[in-house]
Amino acid sequence: MKLSRRGWNNVIIISVVLFIAAIQFPELIRARFEPEATQASPEVQALLPEQAVISRLVLHQHVFTAEDGRWTAKPLVEGAPQTIVEHWQSITGTLVDDGTMAQLKPQLNAPETVEVWLHSADEPVRVTVYQLPQFWLLKNWQGNWLAISVDESYLFPH
Repeated sequence: MKLSRRGWNNVIIISVVLFIAAIQFPELIRARFEPEATQASPEVQALLPEQAVISRLVLHQHVFTAEDGRWTAKPLVEGAPQTIVEHWQSITGTLVDDGTMAQLKPQLNAPETVEVWLHSADEPVRVTVYQLPQFWLLKNWQGNWLAISVDESYLFPH
């Protein structure tokens, strides 16, 4: 089969297009079938770094410490201490912008500081916490304010 110069140019162009399509095809399939619910919204952020593992949690009235693979609380708390630590480990909240923070500033009274000690850090992550009537405001490890709506017992045991 003898092709002219123009024919060979067309073969090369078609080959390059097919090659690019073959490379992009798996990504197109993955994007098409990936559920949208698993894609995190940019307004939702985690309180702690993604791979962080808590080694000690210091609340205003309780201290949670991992000893021999088990969590202990001083003073003792109702329920399992591990549950409270898991709550703090997995907290995500809605990012609060600067304009909203300026509006909320007059309502911010009596901040609490929670120290979250991580296995990979020499210093604790200090989380500033405000309780408002409808939600909690927490300052995450990146310095962003997050709003979460949970019951007080979710964060602070009795």
